[in-house]
Amino acid sequence: MRKVAIALLTVLILSGCTSGQEQVGDGWLIVRPAALPPTENILNPGRGFYDGANIDLWHSDANGYAYVRNERGLTLAYADATYLPVDRALTEDELGQLQAGFDMVRKTGLKLILRFRYSENGDTDWNVITADLDLLAPLIRKNADVIAVLQAGFLGRWGEWHCWEATEVCHDGTAEKAYVLDQLLDALAGTDVPVAVRYPADKARYLGDIYSTGDEDVPPPPKPVSGFAEDAGLRARIAHHNDCFLSSADDVGTYPNQPPERLEEWRGFVYAENEYLPYGGESCAPADEDDPARSAGENALAEMERAHVDYLNADYHPEMLDGWKRDGVYDEIAARLGYRLVVEEAAWTAPSAKEGWKFRLTVRNDGFGRLKRNYDAILVLAQEEVTKELPLNFDLRQVAPGERLTFTAEGLEAPPAGAWRLGLALRDPALPDRAEYAIRFANRIEYDGVNWLGVLEATTP
Repeated sequence: MRKVAIALLTVLILSGCTSGQEQVGDGWLIVRPAALPPTENILNPGRGFYDGANIDLWHSDANGYAYVRNERGLTLAYADATYLPVDRALTEDELGQLQAGFDMVRKTGLKLILRFRYSENGDTDWNVITADLDLLAPLIRKNADVIAVLQAGFLGRWGEWHCWEATEVCHDGTAEKAYVLDQLLDALAGTDVPVAVRYPADKARYLGDIYSTGDEDVPPPPKPVSGFAEDAGLRARIAHHNDCFLSSADDVGTYPNQPPERLEEWRGFVYAENEYLPYGGESCAPADEDDPARSAGENALAEMERAHVDYLNADYHPEMLDGWKRDGVYDEIAARLGYRLVVEEAAWTAPSAKEGWKFRLTVRNDGFGRLKRNYDAILVLAQEEVTKELPLNFDLRQVAPGERLTFTAEGLEAPPAGAWRLGLALRDPALPDRAEYAIRFANRIEYDGVNWLGVLEATTP
């Protein structure tokens, strides 16, 4: 029977289902699948370049939504045209329109980088903002499964919490910002969706770490968060986003720069927090206006490694994006945004009715960031019409960028006798039945929502 299983594994290898060398020694069958080229992007959830131009939650056009995933090869989208009415609170019909948009996002297999805002130039009456927050909270909670990150929004030009060139009333005080954050964090309580703020000092003010009211007297940053929300609590539920990434020395006012040493202190604070918090945005200039070399080529790659960038706008700024293409780094950036998990080795023992069997997985992370959500790891055994699933206690968030880890499971239940196709599924716990939301390893293996690794041979006791 062992010869049959090895022969089946060889067939799988030759047919492209897996690759690498298989070895039998010390009771272990070992598979080392070939890694995909480092510039080959993978359609994985919650990471990568995002569509910044084609999703409008007010108009749930099936073709437009499908275009983002099927034609552009993107899993993330920013609802760019989804402005809220400026002169009044939302109506029930409008809430229904927004829900239809969320439904289409889910149907299409996308996730949203979501920000509610009132206009490009400013915001609206405070009573409208508070009413809309009350109305939108249930909608946000209901659709948290398709929100990758909720950007704080509601206040200021572009919903970015600043009033530069605002032509309407603009609320940018500490009290208003705290109110918005309170409401959004409460709406997402019990989920793993973070709220991202545009300016890092605003997070520190909200948490009571600093008490300055402007950008001229900002003290040094607090100690950065060093874990996920289940351990670090509220601090790990507030992330950062940067809509002028690599656009000037201080990313166009993103970081305090008075006194001058504050700039690198606060940048370092954000980059350290991004180890555990999803981070991204867009550039807002053709290049770093103070040091163009910083935003070009290998320097841009190095900055993204430091920043642990998970997502960037695929549409803006076009000149910076074109520069990365000319410099020959665009494809690598696309492939490495967020996590990029590569199986270096998968191994398993022959099942025993008395002792079960063991499974071992060694994974490295070639991405800029780590996996920021805890996906369910499930061993899948398939034999004709029968499928068995074995949950594993593997937390792949632990695999930091540039590192590798080995995970081991023992005492696994032995399946009935026969040759079982063996794979590993990494499923979104909020959407476990949707293959579009599962994670594919960056290996040359067959994938259909399950990463198929080889064949497990079970013998009769």
